[in-house]
Amino acid sequence: MFEVTNDTNRRTVTVRLKGFVRPNEMKDFATAYRAATDAYAGGRHLVLADMRGLKALEPESATIFGEVVAYGRQRGCLMCAHVSDSTIARLQTARVASEAAPNDDITVDCVSLEEAERQLTKARTRHFLVNEQAAAHAR
Repeated sequence: MFEVTNDTNRRTVTVRLKGFVRPNEMKDFATAYRAATDAYAGGRHLVLADMRGLKALEPESATIFGEVVAYGRQRGCLMCAHVSDSTIARLQTARVASEAAPNDDITVDCVSLEEAERQLTKARTRHFLVNEQAAAHAR
């Protein structure tokens, strides 16, 4: 099961992956994620990755997931707040992400959706509001 939503006002793509995500479904997820990412045309944005209930990925699904992570990182993702309730799935997705983006320092592991939202709020303030305030002062 997957879901991808995009809140352009908050510059945040929300991803939900749950259960066993087989390769065909992961391909559909990748298409939806790329479309959400492309809405920013390479501009800065954030990601909330809700992986609660995700089971370990098959190798083909893991490969596709890694490609998706790299795609987002190459196209303006500033931070990914990651929530998982499975140590195995969290470790696997962290490994796949680090292979896709070896210098990945933008993933923040969170223990709950509430913590993830707090981290995203901080990132929005740091990356978007501060820059908008500075631009307003320059005018």
